Amino acid sequence: MTTRTKLLDSISVPIVVLNSDLCVALANEDALTSFPTLETGMELERLGNWNSDFIAVLKGALSDQEAASLTLVTDDTFQREFLVSVKTLTAPDQASDTTLALTFIDQTPLRVAKSMRSDFVANVSHEIRSPLTAISGFVETLQGEAQNDPEARALFLDLMGKEVVRMTNLVSDLLSLSKVEAKESRAPKNRLNLNQTILQAVESATSLARKRGKNLECQIEPSLPTALGKRDHLARALINLLENAINYSREDGTVTVTAQVAPADNPLKRDAVMIAVRDQGEGIPAREIPRLTERFYRVDKSRSRNVGGTGLGLAIVKHILVRHRGILTIESTLGEGSTFTAYLPVAAPQHKN
Repeated sequence: MTTRTKLLDSISVPIVVLNSDLCVALANEDALTSFPTLETGMELERLGNWNSDFIAVLKGALSDQEAASLTLVTDDTFQREFLVSVKTLTAPDQASDTTLALTFIDQTPLRVAKSMRSDFVANVSHEIRSPLTAISGFVETLQGEAQNDPEARALFLDLMGKEVVRMTNLVSDLLSLSKVEAKESRAPKNRLNLNQTILQAVESATSLARKRGKNLECQIEPSLPTALGKRDHLARALINLLENAINYSREDGTVTVTAQVAPADNPLKRDAVMIAVRDQGEGIPAREIPRLTERFYRVDKSRSRNVGGTGLGLAIVKHILVRHRGILTIESTLGEGSTFTAYLPVAAPQHKN
């Protein structure tokens, strides 16, 4: 590794250096993480998600030998927005060979924050209104004749307690979701043992499976490849999938967890691990599947609330996987059950300096 490359890698924003043919001459570690398909030596025009207007600005900077600044919107696993600063570099002894240095400032968190703020008010006001209305009704009843009836008083206090738990779970899930969304443009860089992470999630879900009378089976390939990620976040995503499967499987049903190296034609189109959670539930209508990861979307609202669902579990899973540059696929057959599969990219081998 050259001193120049080490210097670029020490800078915590994506930097790409292009030669006069708009081929990648250098790219620091942050750039390679932010743009997984970027490779040294490749023509920038081969990156299909970088629009022609962006390429035109770069060509103009080369011909005019002037700095430029523009906004780039990419659409990989999710849409990201960058403020790109373009500088021309010309060596004193090679005036005809101009290169471009591109610095990318990720504006996605700001854009996401604005969108989240407006969505938050609309969604949360609707979801909290229901339990608050119920609690208000119970209080009014207890202030009337029910206050002198021990059985009625115990019943309404129990119902109020359940509504409070529901609101607490809702707030907890909202906070979890907002934290993940705010960071999803920055991929984690910690190397992660997936076998340990999966077993952690399975152990956490075991007590719920026993309580619901469901069986939990595991088929985990030993020594799975290493991934890059946050262990607690990925464990949370898997726990959400397991709890969902347990809650919606039929009585005495079996929830099966399988984990293995994904085939070459997997949705990520790169080396990956697939973790599948299969239930034996009623299945999900095909028309509902595309909306399952939307916030507060429920196929069966009454059943979701009966099992303590907030309508945010799968949204949290989706955004955790997006942050890890992974993806969630859902397959379902009515009357047989559903399979939720998380695909995670395998970490590149560690190189010794």
